[in-house]
Amino acid sequence: MMRFDPFREIEELTQRMDRAFGQSGSAVRLAPPVDVHEDESGLELTLDLPGVSPDAIQIEAENNTLTVQAERKYARQDGRTAHRVERAYGTLARTFSVPAKYDLKGVEADFDHGTLTIRVPRSEAAQKRSVTVRSGGQLTAPKTVDAQGDTTTSTPQQA
Repeated sequence: MMRFDPFREIEELTQRMDRAFGQSGSAVRLAPPVDVHEDESGLELTLDLPGVSPDAIQIEAENNTLTVQAERKYARQDGRTAHRVERAYGTLARTFSVPAKYDLKGVEADFDHGTLTIRVPRSEAAQKRSVTVRSGGQLTAPKTVDAQGDTTTSTPQQA
């Protein structure tokens, strides 16, 4: 007489469905959640990569594209039955289109407690700068010019 094990039947059904759709447990491609923030210094991308070692993370930056790839492996042990595996395993990847006003040559990354933080600085050409404008030989109020061509005029100070 064989003992009924509902978990074994569910696992077998899941494996059959994966084979039918051409997927194996390690071939799953996942997109980790990300927060993207911007300030005057540049972009900051924060990705959750729990259970990933820093050595398993690859960051590539080229042609206005930033790609983050990591792998979280499932450690299957002999003599041990998995009754439920809900956490995601496999390749985690995200690709971001980065506008030209950011400098992909200056990308920096930190990994701490499963959180990857990537900083992309603004390019030198996109930085705001102050330009003094002369009119008829007279010095007028400085104007701040940014890369998009917007200008702001500060009020001249009385002497």
